[in-house]
Amino acid sequence: METTLKTIHSLPLVRRVTRALPLSALILAGSMATGLSAHAQSSVTIYGIVDMGLSRNNNGTTPTSRHNGAPATRDTWDMKAGNTSRLGFRGNEDLGGGMYARFHLETRFATDTGALSNANVFWLGRSVVAAGSKTWGEVYAGREYSAAYWVPLVLDPTLWSYVSQMGSAYTYANYTPVPASIEATNIRWANSVGYKSPKLGPVTFELATGLGETTRQDSVSANIQYKQGPVFVGVAYDGLNSRTNLKIIGGSYDFGFVQPMASYSEAEGGVNGDAKSYSVSALFPTGFGRVYASYGSLSPANNQDSKKISGGVQYDLSKRTLLYANVGSAKQVNLSRLTAIDFGIKHTF
Repeated sequence: METTLKTIHSLPLVRRVTRALPLSALILAGSMATGLSAHAQSSVTIYGIVDMGLSRNNNGTTPTSRHNGAPATRDTWDMKAGNTSRLGFRGNEDLGGGMYARFHLETRFATDTGALSNANVFWLGRSVVAAGSKTWGEVYAGREYSAAYWVPLVLDPTLWSYVSQMGSAYTYANYTPVPASIEATNIRWANSVGYKSPKLGPVTFELATGLGETTRQDSVSANIQYKQGPVFVGVAYDGLNSRTNLKIIGGSYDFGFVQPMASYSEAEGGVNGDAKSYSVSALFPTGFGRVYASYGSLSPANNQDSKKISGGVQYDLSKRTLLYANVGSAKQVNLSRLTAIDFGIKHTF
């Protein structure tokens, strides 16, 4: 406060005016300035992932869409990120009284070429502004993940990364509600408005809609999650209507030495049609990182079922840098097996 008063008094015009003010008025002004700054603390964080590796798969005819994460070419080495590289910005402001405001911007790119993951959507990851409180929850708006996505994300030990992931095929039932020309990805909605609840004991929930703005129907998504100690249970929904939607249920239990997890999903309509899928996985923490293994099954309405087995290992060089190696092998009815491997390095900041 002393520095504030000296700064104010050093201004010529203010110096003449404040000669007539009592000291108590100056103290009050300084206190108000100090109080306002205390309730308006803000921060901006720059973060990201830089990932680069090599990947190869055989000449199997099982489509790569059923084997999410495999390179596009066959029987050749490709430079490919196991986890998409990104650059993001997060900002938070304390509004006082337990209230806050925040924003979140994230772009995605290919490390080997520097090209954007999607040339038409710069903030492909998300572009969100929000306000909320720890007591009443949060309201957000912008481009954001479907509320349904958060449940299958935690039920894949790779977090939807690498050729070993269960990902969109086996924890999301290959669900794509609208073509990519309308929505850039199947797990995010543009023009979203949503609400995230505070923690209600071990339970949280989220509700959201993505406004269609004449290009599609309005979307609706929701999740309910229960987290208590080693137990996780989640249910989720995403859809446009009764004929195009996705329903998910799953859970996990952390025994310490192993964390088994499982999911079941049903999709109706959309680009890929009706399908049912399930996945079971096990995550093993180790002294050097972690090891994981998974099995997934996808049953579309055309009876062209796919099965996938996968596994991988993560070696932590530090809290921010790790090495990875993975394998995934998928087989669709009447087609030959597609097997892929990848290995590389990932740095987070």
